Amino acid sequence: MINATQIRVGNILKWNDGLYRVLKTQHVTPGKGNAVMQVEMRNIETGTKINQRFNSSERVEKAEVFDRKVQFLYQDGEIFHFMDPESYEQLEIKQDVLEEAIPFLKPETNLTVSLYEGSPVGISLPARVNLKVTQCDPASKGKAGATKEAVLENGNTVRVPLFIKEGDEIVVDTSTNTYAEKA
Repeated sequence: MINATQIRVGNILKWNDGLYRVLKTQHVTPGKGNAVMQVEMRNIETGTKINQRFNSSERVEKAEVFDRKVQFLYQDGEIFHFMDPESYEQLEIKQDVLEEAIPFLKPETNLTVSLYEGSPVGISLPARVNLKVTQCDPASKGKAGATKEAVLENGNTVRVPLFIKEGDEIVVDTSTNTYAEKA
């Protein structure tokens, strides 16, 4: 059990007979009354999002999850296949668990999977990934800060500076899905 003020983004909470992943938190202290923790979370089984207010003195049960290093192998329909690089044990994860991680997956990407009672409940990406540009307008000179659309090898689209051309490898920030630098 943890205090409501200790809830952080990414935590998995046991609440109302379900498992919830915390998406956003905000500590609110109104002029009158007690401070509260405003938490946006998603039910892991159903995928529904809810906003919940917890009093700062309230206690919430944090689910015991353990992290496991894995390597992405391939996708087969809505099932993604991963392998533990130490034991070579393979793990299958459904598309709905991966959600926002899918655009950054490419074979041999190393990640961390969160498991609760042996079932995958979430995934942690590296902060940055290298991806190749497969389609964009030709490189050109222009005013500083100008950008253009580029399609990456995994089908993801990001805005890049004008000097980037097809075939270039770029670094993408996984938390914001934005161009970081040329690799």
